[in-house]
Amino acid sequence: GTALLERHSKGIRLTPAGTALLDRARGLIEQARQIESEIRGFASGMSGQVRLFANISAIVQFLPAALARFAEAHPEVQIHLEEQVSSRVVQAVLDHVADLGIVSDWVRHPDLEQLPFRSDELVLLVPPGHPLANRQCLPFADALDFSMIGLHASGTLQACQLRAAAEAGRELPLRIRVTSFDAACLMVAAGLGIGVVPKMATTPYVASLGLISLELTDLWARRQLYLCRRIDEPLSPAAQRLYAHLLRESHR
Repeated sequence: GTALLERHSKGIRLTPAGTALLDRARGLIEQARQIESEIRGFASGMSGQVRLFANISAIVQFLPAALARFAEAHPEVQIHLEEQVSSRVVQAVLDHVADLGIVSDWVRHPDLEQLPFRSDELVLLVPPGHPLANRQCLPFADALDFSMIGLHASGTLQACQLRAAAEAGRELPLRIRVTSFDAACLMVAAGLGIGVVPKMATTPYVASLGLISLELTDLWARRQLYLCRRIDEPLSPAAQRLYAHLLRESHR
């Protein structure tokens, strides 16, 4: 008895109820696929599968070494790792699409547990010869006079920059937006703008491209990453092993 679609002369569109059903249905279909894949894995000798969603900062900086150590200790466990912005990671965990998530946002939700994972430092990248190149550190507001390279429009890093610009009474002077840190480094090296990126994620590019990394003095430039899971139901044995491993990794 609930309308899911509205018909118009130019076609149809979803009602709010239809949108809600679509989002839930997608999650259920994905869960069904994951269940089938996991059960097939048992037949081939795998003892479990873990669905880990994380933001790009965690994937680039911290997870390669951490997951390699886990895989060496637990070769029978298959890890499905997917990159998403923090808000989508949280939703995937709450919707049972992901077992575990790593995010850079603290989210207050009664069904979500968040524990500190690793810390993340943001820096400003500029090319040699740039007017800011002789600075060792600076507030983000000083960068707003120059064209900038942006990242995910819905990501936490971009939201921090937009908020900081608004607090300074300025607009964010975006010239181009890319979807990865290496692409941002290449754009900075090409002279198309300057960009805010995680320090550890871009150190190799800074060295190879001759870029200059400047410390940001803003409080938001020091971020805490969180490991999150649902608290309304227990993790599978495989997910519990990975969860415990990542908590140990947080102390490295």
